Amino acid sequence: MTMDLLLAVAAALGAALIGAAITLRLARTSMRWAAILSPVVVVAAIGAGLFAGVERMLIGGAETVLLVMAVVAPVALAVGIVVAARSHHITTETTAALAAERRRLEVEQGRRELITWLSHDLRTPLAGIRAMGEALSDGVASDPDHYHKAIVAEADRTSAMVSDLMALAGLASGRDEAATEPVSVGDLASDLIGQLQPLAEAAELRLVGEPAAGRTEVDGDAGLIARALQNLIGNAIKYSQAGSLVRVRVESVDHQVRVLVTDGCGGLSGEERAHMFDAGWRKDKARTPRPGSGSGLGLPIVRAVAEAHGGTVTATDSPGGCTIALTFPGRNPSQD
Repeated sequence: MTMDLLLAVAAALGAALIGAAITLRLARTSMRWAAILSPVVVVAAIGAGLFAGVERMLIGGAETVLLVMAVVAPVALAVGIVVAARSHHITTETTAALAAERRRLEVEQGRRELITWLSHDLRTPLAGIRAMGEALSDGVASDPDHYHKAIVAEADRTSAMVSDLMALAGLASGRDEAATEPVSVGDLASDLIGQLQPLAEAAELRLVGEPAAGRTEVDGDAGLIARALQNLIGNAIKYSQAGSLVRVRVESVDHQVRVLVTDGCGGLSGEERAHMFDAGWRKDKARTPRPGSGSGLGLPIVRAVAEAHGGTVTATDSPGGCTIALTFPGRNPSQD
């Protein structure tokens, strides 16, 4: 009797293991069919054990049925756990793939918009340069000196726009990799404040730099960081209202170096906060460049520089304006 009972249990366990192997193999290609097959495997395994029991005339009591079910249940449970884990893994991968594809489409859409915007922005100054050049060539310019200065100014602005675009494209593609060297962010900010004082005075603003608090050294590319700081401070000067204050502070917080630039722009709307770091975006929907207007790439370059150094850039409201915080990982003192 004992041997017959073992044969019934072996039949059930064998059917369960074979069914489990088939289910797990099927789960690699189709989770739907694996989920359908799982309960079938359990029923088939129990049926195999009971069939063997009937053949051996063992179904006289409930012990055989209970024993067969006790043997099959752990196998069914293991198959269910594996199928569930596999399903979760596939769901996670699918979600990540969809997010990556959505991000790719957003980047592609942004790239197309950037090209469209820059085509418009470049066409305007070039058309102006051509018109003024033709006026000078035909001798119909009312003020030749003014035309010459305007041509130089427009050419400089167009050149700066192209330079910004090339810098952003290089950072975004990874072609321009950030160098790694000790950089004092506090010293860079102090130097730039001195250089930009005339620009602030021309805009009737006060540009103030607070003494750096703590260690402000980072490992990075001094040229890229200086460009990001110049864009931040220059942007604050450009959009602040006359008579307001632009304050620059560099501090060390939680092993990070943070640059805080507070301006007097009057505050940010939700749309501005959502899009101000997008390449080519401007508050002006008409997108017609004005004298002194930028390329719309200054803040996107700041973000690209921050990301290239493992940092972040964020914007928050402050009384009378906004504060942009540019953060870099601090330099490890043990590296000194």
